[in-house]
Amino acid sequence: MKKYLLFFTTVFTASLSAQITIGSSDMPNSGDSVLISVTSSFDTDYLDSTGANYTWDYTTLAPIFQRYEKFDSPLTFPLPFNLLFNPINTSYGNENNILTTLPIPGLTLDMAYDFLKESSSKFRQVGAGYTINGIPLPFVYSSDDIIYRFPMNYLNTDTSDYEFGLPIPGIGYYGQTGHRENIVDGWGTLMTPFGTFNTLRVKSTIAAIDTVAIDTLGIGTSTAQPLRYEFKWLANGMQIPVLKIDASDILGAIVITNVEYIDTVIAGVPQLGVADVSNNNFNSVVYPNPVVDNTILQYTLSEKSQVNISLTDIVGKTISILADESQNAGTFQKQINISDLNLSDGVYFVILQTNSGKAVHRIVVSK
Repeated sequence: MKKYLLFFTTVFTASLSAQITIGSSDMPNSGDSVLISVTSSFDTDYLDSTGANYTWDYTTLAPIFQRYEKFDSPLTFPLPFNLLFNPINTSYGNENNILTTLPIPGLTLDMAYDFLKESSSKFRQVGAGYTINGIPLPFVYSSDDIIYRFPMNYLNTDTSDYEFGLPIPGIGYYGQTGHRENIVDGWGTLMTPFGTFNTLRVKSTIAAIDTVAIDTLGIGTSTAQPLRYEFKWLANGMQIPVLKIDASDILGAIVITNVEYIDTVIAGVPQLGVADVSNNNFNSVVYPNPVVDNTILQYTLSEKSQVNISLTDIVGKTISILADESQNAGTFQKQINISDLNLSDGVYFVILQTNSGKAVHRIVVSK
C-alpha cells in the first residue's frame, strides 16, 4: 500500500510541476529578434482541443516562409513615432505583419507598427504607427489593449477595453474601440517541428468596432468587425508564443488567417526580413508596392540563367507563372498586371528563381 501511495504521490507531484506560470520575465526585451516559420495549414477542429495536462502534437506543421519578429527600441523608429512612443511610455515596437489594409476607401497602408509596454503586472499595446498614403500617423491609445496580465496561470481570465483614433489630413477620421477577453484554457506539452515545450495556452477573443469619417462625403460610420481569435501557446523564457494561430469568425465559420511558430532556419524555405526580400542577389525590387493595378519587378542577372518568375498567395498556392525562360546577363523589368489576374485585396508573393538563387518579394494588393 505504501508503494502504491508513493507512486501516485510521485505522479501527482510531477503533474503539478508541469503547470508553469508565465510572467513578465518570459516576455521580449528591447533588441530581441526571434525567427518564426509561417504557414496556414491547420485544421480548425484542433482549436478546441485543450485542457489540463494536454498534449498538442503539431510536429507536421510545414513553413511557407520564415521571418524575424523584432522588438526594437522606440527610439529607432522614424519621426513622429519616436517622439510620442519613447522609453518613458514604451518598451519597444515591432512591425505588424498581419494588417494590410484599413477600412477607408482611397487609403494605402504602407507600413504598420505596434508599440508595446511591459511591466511586472501586464503586457499591453499602447499605440500603433501607420504610414498612410505616405504620411506617418501615430495612434496613441487612450485606453490600452492589455494583451496579458501577470502572473498567468491555468484557468485565469481577464478582460480589457481599448480605444484609439486620429484625424487623417485630407481624408477624415479613423478610430477603433475593442473588447478583449482572455482565458488560459489549457496547460501541457506542445510539440512543434522546432521542439517540445511545457506551455500554457491562452485563447483571446477580440470584438472591435471601426469608426470612419470621410470629410469629402460628409459621412461617418461605425462598423463592427468580425470577431477575431488568438490562440497562443506560451513557454517560459521564449519571449513570444511558441505557437500562435489567428482566426476570424466569417459568417459563423472560424477561418484561420495566420499560423506561426518559433523555428530555426530551414534550407530552401524563403527567408523574409522586416522589409520583404530574401536571398536577394539580384538587386531586385518591386514597385509600386502596395499595388493598385500594375507593378514592376526589376532585377539584374550577372550571367546567363534560366529565370522563373511566379506569383503565389499567402498559403503558397501558385496563381500565375509570369516567366519561365533563359535570359542573358543584364537588367530586366517584368510588368505584373494585377487587374488581369483578378486578385482580391491582400498579401501575395512574387518569387524570382534563377540558377544562382531565389528572391521573394511580398506585395500588398489594395485596389
